[in-house]
Amino acid sequence: MKHDRYDMLANENIKNLIFKMSTPAIVGLLVQAFYNLVDTIFVGRGLGADSALGIAGISVAFPIQMLMMGIAMGIGIGGASIISRTLGMGDSDKAERTLANMVTLVVIASVIFTILGLIFIDPLLKIFGASEDVLPFAREYTKYILIGTVFFAFSAAMSNAIRAEGHAKFAMSIMLLSSIVNIILDPLFIFKFNMGIMGAAVATVISQIVGCLMTVHYYKSNISLVSFKPGYMMPDLALSWETLSIGMSEFIFNSVESLVFILLNQSLLIYGGDMAIAVFGIIIKVFMLTLMPIIGIKHGIQPIFGFNYGASNFERVRETVSLSNYIVFGMCILSVIVVFLIPEQIFRVFSSDAELIEMGVPAIKISFLMMPFIGSQIVAMALLQSLGRSKQSLMITLSRQVFFLPPLVFILPLFMDLTGIWLSFPISDFLGFVVAVIFMKREVNKLGALIPQG
Repeated sequence: MKHDRYDMLANENIKNLIFKMSTPAIVGLLVQAFYNLVDTIFVGRGLGADSALGIAGISVAFPIQMLMMGIAMGIGIGGASIISRTLGMGDSDKAERTLANMVTLVVIASVIFTILGLIFIDPLLKIFGASEDVLPFAREYTKYILIGTVFFAFSAAMSNAIRAEGHAKFAMSIMLLSSIVNIILDPLFIFKFNMGIMGAAVATVISQIVGCLMTVHYYKSNISLVSFKPGYMMPDLALSWETLSIGMSEFIFNSVESLVFILLNQSLLIYGGDMAIAVFGIIIKVFMLTLMPIIGIKHGIQPIFGFNYGASNFERVRETVSLSNYIVFGMCILSVIVVFLIPEQIFRVFSSDAELIEMGVPAIKISFLMMPFIGSQIVAMALLQSLGRSKQSLMITLSRQVFFLPPLVFILPLFMDLTGIWLSFPISDFLGFVVAVIFMKREVNKLGALIPQG
């Protein structure tokens, strides 16, 4: 079984391999995104007249969840990159040391994050745009989400390590089972036990504990190519630095997303009030749902990139880049078509508030205008992270999230009010695409020069 996974990464047809590696991740991520939608839908439907305030509360809490995701994915992607390349080179000892160090980093970072988050919860939520009306809802939701940080970060980070050794189906099953648990518990806690927005948060934490337990089971069984050895958990500074430096672009991506949310939510509060924040919260959840198949492709191709680069199979890396770009472009086009065909119906799923729907329909159309150009940015980041090109990957992240989006969010509303905020998304998406293509093409050309001629 273990030998089969080595052979699969090294020799299987690229199209089939992308499909085989990505499909489980896509299914798991879609279900995970769906349960995030379900949180918002049940809160919107369960709070009656306060539905817009509840949705706004979850929206304000979202940047904190993005920071949690940044910790998990920064460590997970950095460690997974090392594991896939070392397996390709046949260095199982380094893979085992990397895995153990990932666990140590996740636990330390999660505990620190939880403590600081609980101490500064109100100031953080106010910075992220919580008005006096929204703050009680945001606080009630966020404090329980913070308590579950270590469970979420552990399962999310280790899922990347599991995919790195070619066991994408098990990584999918972790997301699938935890998501199903959350979807079942949400209506039970919110409606049956009348727990309101707190019920949505508690259901989420319980589902994260389930995912954590499944991850522990994986490494305690004999399924893994990489053994977990507690003796390797003592921090290896060089290995930890390598892990964090590779995953830094992913951590900064999520962290900068959170910081951008400060500007976005504060601008939305000025130009559209709590209702605009609620609209943005729904758009973000829909955007994440449409983005999950693209992220699934990213999870699927990273082990292919890393393993084959480590094994000096550079032509397979180039072929994977080309094919995955075509795939994600098609997926993005499909998402735009769906959003433009049924925008009103999308908002009615979350709330029957007429003002929210009226504001939301044009906003979501504008926000999705340049969605087709996002896929290539994600493929570029996957390639650079898998090959250990942390600086270039970081530059792609910073280009859209720091250099383009914040200035646009600040400047455009001065001339176009709330519409200017919505327009800042497609413009920054396109500019970020240009930067990503430049870095990706440069790396592909370098790989071409390494392929023996004749």
